[in-house]
Amino acid sequence: MANDKSKLRQELRKIEKSRWAHVQKILQEGGPMRPGSLVTVLRKCGKPNCRCATGERHPAKYLSIKEGGKTRMVYVPAAAEVMVAEETKRYRGLRQERATLVKLAQRSLELIDELQKVFETSEPIKPVGRAQRSATPRGAIKVKPKTKRRGS
Repeated sequence: MANDKSKLRQELRKIEKSRWAHVQKILQEGGPMRPGSLVTVLRKCGKPNCRCATGERHPAKYLSIKEGGKTRMVYVPAAAEVMVAEETKRYRGLRQERATLVKLAQRSLELIDELQKVFETSEPIKPVGRAQRSATPRGAIKVKPKTKRRGS
């Protein structure tokens, strides 16, 4: 029983230490973040004599984002590709850290519940002190004997 308590406490300490490490990673991230995914789409440019008119298309970068349950594609100029890629990478990293924190918090709560069960007791409460010495049965009322008053 005591060994269970010790193992539960050790695991809880380990999880809380890990949670703190993930929180530190989140706090250290200071750059801008952008939700969505940077994707490459092959498209036609529209020029009649271009190679894309016959089948070979031009690669273009788009940011794929969800808005109101629908996917929206936003064109990303070549000059902004690296910046947008870094921002989406930071966002994904934050979301992964958050997901890990949620799992660790859930496990931490499970361990706390297990510890509570280990420490709970259902033993009856035993009287201590003066009540323990009383010879009166439970529920009985003690009646003091009448004493004569002085001077009457």
